[in-house]
Amino acid sequence: MPRLGSVAVTAFAALMGAGQIAHTGVGTGSPTPKVALIEDATLRDVAVAVYDSVRPVVYINPRLMQRFSPDLQAFFMAHENAHIELKHTRSGALRTDVGTRDHLLQLKELEADCLAAMRLGLKGRKAAIAAVRFFGRLGTTQFDTEHPTGTVRARKILDCVPE
Repeated sequence: MPRLGSVAVTAFAALMGAGQIAHTGVGTGSPTPKVALIEDATLRDVAVAVYDSVRPVVYINPRLMQRFSPDLQAFFMAHENAHIELKHTRSGALRTDVGTRDHLLQLKELEADCLAAMRLGLKGRKAAIAAVRFFGRLGTTQFDTEHPTGTVRARKILDCVPE
């Protein structure tokens, strides 16, 4: 297993230790299994969550992650953990036409953004606001067709940040 030492992993561990990340499965009452963190410098994205009921994993690209502030890293990690908590998979979306698939995957991204902002709570408000600024600067740009535009993501996160 690779040695994990990036700021993102530190932020993620701090959130888990503060009870901000380890939550029960949504609507199931069952605990979410421990999430493994694996560094992979070949990822095209900063991080990717893979939900599995026994061994969920968040892969992070440490080279990409280190380009961002600790607050934004914390949001990205909370976002990936939200995918795990929400039990997001790609399987259902992959059985549809491309337009429907992209729409369904974009909805999952927005759900994860919202849950991340809520889970970070007031203590993590700086992280959520860092994400709002980051995505707001992207404007109408999309990472790919499976992710909403920066403007849409910024608006969703802002709607979900606790007051």
